[in-house]
Amino acid sequence: LAKFPESRIIIFATFRDMVQQIVEYLAKRGIEAERFVGQATKDSDRGLSQKKQIDALRRFREGEFRVLVATSVGEEGLDVPSTDMVIFYEAVPSEIRSIQRKGRTGRSGSGRIVVLVTKGTSDETYRWVSQSRERAMISGIRMLGSRMEGKAEQETAATIDAPLQKKIEEFIP
Repeated sequence: LAKFPESRIIIFATFRDMVQQIVEYLAKRGIEAERFVGQATKDSDRGLSQKKQIDALRRFREGEFRVLVATSVGEEGLDVPSTDMVIFYEAVPSEIRSIQRKGRTGRSGSGRIVVLVTKGTSDETYRWVSQSRERAMISGIRMLGSRMEGKAEQETAATIDAPLQKKIEEFIP
């Protein structure tokens, strides 16, 4: 943050209490951060209304604070073009959630992703599972893409030939 004053960072944590701990930890070190959690109220932890969520995102985009600490509510639908870095406080086992989180960065340039993994814990397993599922998904998409490309070429040829076929049918009874 000191080296790149215009940068924005999103930190993802699974649990609300960890989100709050991270925000407090950063505040003690002079880094202004805000939490971004869902609307539901759990025990003494009050959620953020949709209005407060929208306001937090606006202020984050505008640079009022540079670190947004979020639960899974921040994985989808956030348009924060200037986010330079995404940090996973812990690994997630779901390839979809991992891809969604990664997708929050690099929209208007290059972005960086950091996944914190505690050695000897389930974090290692989650990271491995997520990474191998992502690779399998990407491989499947590429395979499907090449099949669709071939099909699209056939359909394009048929579409181009259709007007010609119609003209031929007009002249041949």
